[in-house]
Amino acid sequence: MSETIWQMEEQLWTGSREHLCAAMSDLCIMAFPEPVGMMLGAQMRNEPGHVPRWDLVAMTDQTTASPTSGVIVLAYRAEGRRSGALPYTALCTSTYALKNDRWSLVQHHQTPIS
Repeated sequence: MSETIWQMEEQLWTGSREHLCAAMSDLCIMAFPEPVGMMLGAQMRNEPGHVPRWDLVAMTDQTTASPTSGVIVLAYRAEGRRSGALPYTALCTSTYALKNDRWSLVQHHQTPIS
């Protein structure tokens, strides 16, 4: 299961915006660097363009924890790259919850590293 969750996480960076929206709960709490800031999954669906899509992401220092049945927490260092932009490096966490046999993103946080 851990490999599948990491594949899902990578697609949150590099997949389509539709994929991102489908993978998260309406109540997903996200914290991005300004100017995006904090938002809920439902806001993400209603306000296109707030979170950039990446051509490539490298995830290192990957850590996985399952504090209780049906919950998986990921922590990692990410380096995102896309055409025409400087690389973006951040420490990230994501939390997934299992509901109706489907994993859904319920929390994501990024702390940029300069």
